[in-house]
Amino acid sequence: MNINNYGFIITRHVNSEKTNKYWNRCIRCIRKFYPLKKIVVIDDNSNKDFVKSEFVYKNVEFIQSEYPGRGELLPYYYFHKHKFFDNAVIIHDSVFFHQRINFDAIKYKAIPLWHFNSDKENVENTLRLASVLNNSYDVKKQLVDREIKVLGFKKDMWFGCFGVQSYINHAFLSKMQNKYALFNLLGVVTNRSDRCCLERILGIIFFSNQRNLYKRQSLLGNIMTYSVWGYSFEQYCKFLENNKGSPLPLVKVWTGR
Repeated sequence: MNINNYGFIITRHVNSEKTNKYWNRCIRCIRKFYPLKKIVVIDDNSNKDFVKSEFVYKNVEFIQSEYPGRGELLPYYYFHKHKFFDNAVIIHDSVFFHQRINFDAIKYKAIPLWHFNSDKENVENTLRLASVLNNSYDVKKQLVDREIKVLGFKKDMWFGCFGVQSYINHAFLSKMQNKYALFNLLGVVTNRSDRCCLERILGIIFFSNQRNLYKRQSLLGNIMTYSVWGYSFEQYCKFLENNKGSPLPLVKVWTGR
């Protein structure tokens, strides 16, 4: 077994005692099912007064980002720069594993953990961000013309990558950086609205460069039907108090940071 075949990258933002619990639980949940895998925590502008480890963690690397507010883009940048492992599972600190997923069996070079249907939400801002990319015409065209006709029926050309969370191969990411200059986005993605646009840009790039990805769309399905939208950390903890675990392989909680 190749321990370096894949590992986990967590985006962390701590601004309270409660949000400090997220990344600690996230790591513990990963360790329950993947005791030997390397974990990298990318900190995005946390309040250091609240950051505290609840345990002594082994094989966990912490990186303080020099690009505050870039959020979900940061794991891709640091993964590309450092190649911690061959493939990365990229998640938010507010995502908790409750089942083991066999990432070794994934045949795609990149796949969203969850997807959502293509839409035209905040298209103007997404177009503005996409304009800094190389080959931006292809991305912008799909933002505007998001459907194609197949046998007379309209079909989405792409799906959004919810939370910009994915399983991605390092060589594929490097190829996308060479093609699109992805990290030009570090200069323009500065707030939550921009990061929502990033979900669509990355989705387009994933689907445009892997035509067979249409067959599956994501690892865990459409986020709109996967779980209750807006599910809070308090609701999650309450559920665990009354149950042995979660029926879902991964639980995402909403926090509005």
